[in-house]
Amino acid sequence: MTDYEIDTDNLLTRHRQLSGLKALATSAQKLTDRSFELYGPTSIADFARWLGRAGNLAAKPQFVQVVQANQQNIMAHGVYGWLQILLTGAVHQYRHDLNTRGRGDDATYLSRQHVDDICRLGTHIVLNYGAPTGQNRRLLGHFMSGNYARLVDLILPKVGEALDQELSSDALEQGANPVFRLPQQALQMSVVHELDLRPMDADEPFDDEGFAYWPDEIKQNDVSTLDGAAQQMIYELTMITRAIQEGSAPAPWDNPAVVRSRLEATMGIAWASQCLDPHPEIASDDHTEMYIAELVSRVEQLQDRGIIGVISSDIFQTRELVEETANDDPATVMLYERALRQSVDNAAWVIFNWVPDLQTAGFLAQLLLDYQFNAFFAEIEKL
Repeated sequence: MTDYEIDTDNLLTRHRQLSGLKALATSAQKLTDRSFELYGPTSIADFARWLGRAGNLAAKPQFVQVVQANQQNIMAHGVYGWLQILLTGAVHQYRHDLNTRGRGDDATYLSRQHVDDICRLGTHIVLNYGAPTGQNRRLLGHFMSGNYARLVDLILPKVGEALDQELSSDALEQGANPVFRLPQQALQMSVVHELDLRPMDADEPFDDEGFAYWPDEIKQNDVSTLDGAAQQMIYELTMITRAIQEGSAPAPWDNPAVVRSRLEATMGIAWASQCLDPHPEIASDDHTEMYIAELVSRVEQLQDRGIIGVISSDIFQTRELVEETANDDPATVMLYERALRQSVDNAAWVIFNWVPDLQTAGFLAQLLLDYQFNAFFAEIEKL
C-alpha cells in the first residue's frame, strides 16, 4: 500500500456503469443514488437528480458527456491527477474572474461556487475511496478546509511528485474544458451572496497534519476529552468575540490569521468566511453584530449541551428546514439544499478538528458528509 492508495478500479467501474445506456434507462432514483455514491454532494449529483425530477430526457447526453470526461481523466492521469486537473481549471477561472470582474460580479460568484464544488468532490473521493493512510488523512483535511489555493499551488503537485505522476501544463489545461461546468449551467444556479466564500491564499497558516492552525500558546485546557475540548472551545470563542467586537485582544489573538483559523475550527469554514469576509453586497455593521450575537449564543449552548449536542442540534434544525421546503418550487428547494450543504461542511470541519479520538472524528465526519444523518444521530447517542 502506498501513502496515497485509492480504489481506482472501483471508481472507473462506477463511471462506466453511470455513463452506460443501462444507467440512463434505469429509474430516476437509482440514477440519483449512483451519482451521489460516486460524486458526493456536488453539482454533478444534483444534475442527475434534476434529470429525474424534471424528466428532462434531452439533457441526459450532457450528463453522460460529463461522466465520460471525468472517466477519461482518471484513466489518463489517475484519481489524484483527475482531482488536480479539475481543481486547477476551476481555480484559474475563479482567479481570472476575481481579478478582472471583482468579487461582486455574478460570474465571479458562480466560478467560486464551482471551486467549492470541486473541493467537496475531492473530500468525497478521498473519504470514501482512499485507503486510511496518514497522507490521505492529511489530504482529506486540505480538501475539507476548502483552501483551493494551497491545494492547487502546493499540496496536489506534491502528491503528483510523490506518485511520480506529475502533470504537464497541457494536462492541467484540460480542467478548463467547459464540459465540467455543464451541471452548474443546467441547474441555472442562482446567485446568493450570503453563501459566497472569501478568496483564499496558499500561504495561510495550517497544521502539518491537515487540521486548522492551532498555536500552542492558546491551548488552555486538556482537549483529550470532549468536556475538556468544550472548555477550550468556549475560551477560544470568547477571545475571538473580543477580537472582532473590540478590534483588539491580547497576543496571539491580535493576529488576524489566528482569529480566522480558530473561528474556522470552532464554527466552520463557510461560517467564518461569511462573518469575517462577507460578500460586498451584504457587508455591514449590522451583519457583523448578527454574527457576534451568534458567537455569544454559541458559548451559552456549549455550556449547556457540549460540542456534539450543539452540532447535532444545528444539523437537525437545518435538515428540518430543507424537508419543510421539499415540495416548493425547484429553485427554492435547491437554495435550501445549498444552505444545508454549507452547514454540513461547517459541522464536519468542527468535528474533524475537535473530537479527541481521530477514528471517531473521521467516522462522524464521514456520516455527515455522506448525508447519513440518521446514522450520525444514532452514533452520537453512544458518545
